[in-house]
Amino acid sequence: MGCTVRFHDRVGRDRLAAACEPVTVEDALAILESALVETCRVAVEDLVCEIEVSLVADAEMTRLNFDHMGERGPTDVLSFPLHNWEVEAGRSRMADDDISPPGEMLLGDVVVDVDQAVRAAAGGQWSVLEELVLLVIHGALHLLGHDHADLDEEAEMRALERQVLTTLHRRHHEIAWTPGSLFDRDGHAVRSGT
Repeated sequence: MGCTVRFHDRVGRDRLAAACEPVTVEDALAILESALVETCRVAVEDLVCEIEVSLVADAEMTRLNFDHMGERGPTDVLSFPLHNWEVEAGRSRMADDDISPPGEMLLGDVVVDVDQAVRAAAGGQWSVLEELVLLVIHGALHLLGHDHADLDEEAEMRALERQVLTTLHRRHHEIAWTPGSLFDRDGHAVRSGT
């Protein structure tokens, strides 16, 4: 299995660097890529795929949110899946009416508003990188058919988020995951050492 991630910086390197401090942009993107690869692994296992990730500012997200969702103002993450998926017991599989292309499958685009992530992190007192990690995991799960329209779907999606976050917490000791961060907040509870 493999997941290729392509990042598109539409917020500007300086703004992204300031948001991710003290972690370098390269290290932050590596962590985000690790989060996406792990998300695909837990949701579909052996799929060879590609995900496009655009890091944007409020202005672009506001436009996208209105154009595609009919909502005014920015949102934190939008996903644009290219395939239809069915989810069963936390696993995604291609819907019967969808065609799986040979080779690497482009799953779609995840668009993350870095300005929103900065505000959420400041309000929650965790790092912007932690917020970005959660947003790309959440967005990738939407690409793979997961949703949170009802309580059962939400519980299943949150369980996968926790599973990915737990793996990342164990794997990336170089990140100072903040106690009280998204790893501990309601709906995303991951405890240290679990």
